[in-house]
Amino acid sequence: MTRPVRPVALVILTLCMIYPGVTLLFQGLYPFVAGESFMLSGQLGPWVTLGQKLGIPPVVAPLLKTALGLLWVLGVPGLWAGDRRAWPLVLLAAAGSVLYPWGPSAMGIIALVCLLGFREDPDRVLA
Repeated sequence: MTRPVRPVALVILTLCMIYPGVTLLFQGLYPFVAGESFMLSGQLGPWVTLGQKLGIPPVVAPLLKTALGLLWVLGVPGLWAGDRRAWPLVLLAAAGSVLYPWGPSAMGIIALVCLLGFREDPDRVLA
């Protein structure tokens, strides 16, 4: 069975699913469960701060974080299963993570390299 990406890339993408995927999913769902915004060091985060400056409703940033985390969590297991339809989900998740600064951005860049550089060739199956 050939997968959309090579096995070493799957391991790296699994790490990317954990961080930033699961963490963004947690940060996105936290305000709906706890009733207050998720804060680190008393700061709301770059997406919420940008949304406030642009006049976007405060609920949009957690929804975007949740969607981005869901893309990671739903896409990477599909890649492990060999489903080529999961590849665009993970590509969108990696591109979206690049837009979130610091750690998620670095992991998004690593994931993009894995997705675009370590593709499997379906015509060449190893023995």
